[in-house]
Amino acid sequence: MLILFSLLVIGAAVLGLPQVKGRIGEGWVKFFLSKLDPERYFLLHDILLPGHNGKTTQIDHIVVSPYGIFVIETKNYNGWIFGSEKSKKWTQQIYRNKQQFQNPIHQNHGHIEAIKNVLGEQVKLPYVSIIAFNSRADLKKITISSPDIHVTYDTRIKKTIELYQDKRNSTPYAKAVHDHLKSAAIEGKEAVKSHVTQIKKDQKQIKLKVHNNVCPKCDGKLLERRGRHGRFKGCSNYPKCRYTA
Repeated sequence: MLILFSLLVIGAAVLGLPQVKGRIGEGWVKFFLSKLDPERYFLLHDILLPGHNGKTTQIDHIVVSPYGIFVIETKNYNGWIFGSEKSKKWTQQIYRNKQQFQNPIHQNHGHIEAIKNVLGEQVKLPYVSIIAFNSRADLKKITISSPDIHVTYDTRIKKTIELYQDKRNSTPYAKAVHDHLKSAAIEGKEAVKSHVTQIKKDQKQIKLKVHNNVCPKCDGKLLERRGRHGRFKGCSNYPKCRYTA
């Protein structure tokens, strides 16, 4: 009995790890996407693409179809979620506890730019950004103005994609775009390890620059300012650069 209890405790702890929760969330989205018509929708999951300056970009899901290229970022959060298209950070609230996280729309914009870097600007298909939260989240107040950006639940992802019924190109063309992305993908454990190392290095460089009052975005000077929610650091090149820390 004691061994069984210990295994249950360990199992619960493992399932609570962010990496494991992320994989479970991606698995659910993968399942819902598998319900799309495979003759018209071509799927790519957990793909690593080359980016600018020798860097790499990991993308959860890409759906290529005659109706557009759907780029999907999955998020596994509990509680109330607040955010807007333009804000730098979003907020997760569980009872009285609030925590901020990176705007997933901005994150997914970087993914779309990486895809464009591979395909080129001449690809004749529109890009649609989808942020998919699990059902444990409550999307309390999300403000979006762009028509091709969607923040939804993973259970509604198929319906969201199927809202697009205006055929923008042929099915063989969409399949060729899918195949091109697949062939450009970087594979292997070493590539993934290098990608994780790169992320940690980038985060360390950002922290170092902020500590030295240097803007990580444009190398301008960070100045201490006072806002509605207290003191913060803002770029001296505002409004051209809107970086804050």
